[in-house]
Amino acid sequence: MEELCETIGIKVVDKIFQKRNRPNPSFYIGKGLLEKVKEFFIRENIDYLVIDDNISHIQRRNIEKYLEKKVYDRTEIILEIFAKHAKTNEGRLQVEIARLKYLLPYLVGQGKELSRLGGGIGTRGPGEKSLEYSKRYIKNRIKKLESKLKKLESIRQVQRKKRNQSNIYKVSIVGYTNAGKTTLLSNLAKETLLSKNEMFTTLSPVSRRVLLPSGRYAIFSDTVGFIRNLHPLIIEAFHSTLEEINFSDLIIILVDVADKNFEEKLEIIDETLESINIAKIKTLLVFNKIDLCHKDYIKNLQRRFSNAVFISAKNKENISTLLHQVENLLQKEVKI
Repeated sequence: MEELCETIGIKVVDKIFQKRNRPNPSFYIGKGLLEKVKEFFIRENIDYLVIDDNISHIQRRNIEKYLEKKVYDRTEIILEIFAKHAKTNEGRLQVEIARLKYLLPYLVGQGKELSRLGGGIGTRGPGEKSLEYSKRYIKNRIKKLESKLKKLESIRQVQRKKRNQSNIYKVSIVGYTNAGKTTLLSNLAKETLLSKNEMFTTLSPVSRRVLLPSGRYAIFSDTVGFIRNLHPLIIEAFHSTLEEINFSDLIIILVDVADKNFEEKLEIIDETLESINIAKIKTLLVFNKIDLCHKDYIKNLQRRFSNAVFISAKNKENISTLLHQVENLLQKEVKI
């Protein structure tokens, strides 16, 4: 969460933890802790409260009213990052659809408060009229955006069909966000692609032709990174983008070997691939960023993951080994 916040320019001043059997239905955290948070906000002049979970719109409204400060939950932070990094028309449409769908329940929750502005028995107050207008506008906007997105998707389907008919192998690079997928694709394609040490820098599929050791070419694609506890709305919005992976001959699962939680993240990658109904496609496990690790640590992992390839995309280390392994696996697929 701290990395997510830093990606959109929010400086994390403090982190607060609380053990509870279940979240407080009104405030998510306990009222006593919330009072301490308010005192801390006043004393340190804090701007935002970020909660590392998906909270209800009632909980957010109650906390914001109590603290008189903006509250972000996990999904809102991720959507803010997506909005920052959406560069293509398709990416922008997907992000706006997800944001509007996420906003709708919040508007519904505001109805009663808005209606207190006026109106008597049997009448509709100005707040309620404003709410209905906002809901109608957002629903219409979502329909228009989804229509535009379908047109772009149909164009991509035509491009995909042409690619499949060309009998060129297709390789998808997947992995947790910030694992180095874009850097790897840049090196494979011998081309400079946008790459930052930030989360979710790639939202739309980026495909490049890569020369294999045999002299044949394959299309390598980089797509949106995975992350734990991703809201279903975001998965739904980016389903068409993630669906590209389903048309691969091989999936490279790229892992940041310098991340001490890489095994937990590997599980998240598997779960995400299952959630988008990825067919039984061959996978190749590739550990990246070996330049940041001690050699003995890498040797131990090589014994544990004997079929994996260990590389440094940044330093272009073992890239040729990776390409040979990719070609060996692809040659077992029937492509004329």
